[in-house]
Amino acid sequence: MASSSLPSLYLLNRNYSSWSLRAWLAMRALNMDFETVMLIVGTPEIPDLGLPAADELMSRAGPTSKVPALHVQKESGEKHIIFECVAIMEYLAEDYPHLWPTDRFERAYARSLSVEMATSFGAVRNYAMSIRERRPFDANFYNDKVEKDLRRLSSIWEELRDKAAAKEGDEGYLFGRFTAIDAMYAPVMFRLRSYDLESKIEGKHAKAYIQHILNNEYVKEWENMALRETEVIPRDELYPSK
Repeated sequence: MASSSLPSLYLLNRNYSSWSLRAWLAMRALNMDFETVMLIVGTPEIPDLGLPAADELMSRAGPTSKVPALHVQKESGEKHIIFECVAIMEYLAEDYPHLWPTDRFERAYARSLSVEMATSFGAVRNYAMSIRERRPFDANFYNDKVEKDLRRLSSIWEELRDKAAAKEGDEGYLFGRFTAIDAMYAPVMFRLRSYDLESKIEGKHAKAYIQHILNNEYVKEWENMALRETEVIPRDELYPSK
């Protein structure tokens, strides 16, 4: 763990790690003070995930050897690790309740949809997260399961943005202002852009939401840092180098 009393957020390469982005984005949106601990794979010493050196590196994150992992210090001085994105969101919301919608029923719905994001959309996840990737639409990867996932995403975003857009003070996010659910769905936007899938999203509000997230100042900050990375993780490439 980092030696500072500040929370320490353990992340994998920004270009590849959609889960890392979710927790980091929520904490940046809250203007929190925290340290970032980068676990970088794709170096000469650690060329890929799944290797013993990579396993040792990832074990620093916590008991699951996965990211994100938030290392915090209790009042007693004891260290504690929170892992899994939704659990991190809930921990943060203890001190920052506005991380979720204010209305009880909207809050429950946002949590439900956040868990859906964490446990579903496997076909879309098969498109490897790579912020620097730019590929034309590839029919070889597109199938009924991908189409079903994209219809569901379209439905969620269109429904929520249609309601939020009609309310005073709307800021362009799923429940008007930025909340945890926006952080949970943000990485999908890079997949849509990287593999030319944006045109498959249906609904004017849903389409506008994609661009609104990509234009978010903190999403831009993450993207810029990701584009400065040079490491390649072969296991996380959809189109491996030959």
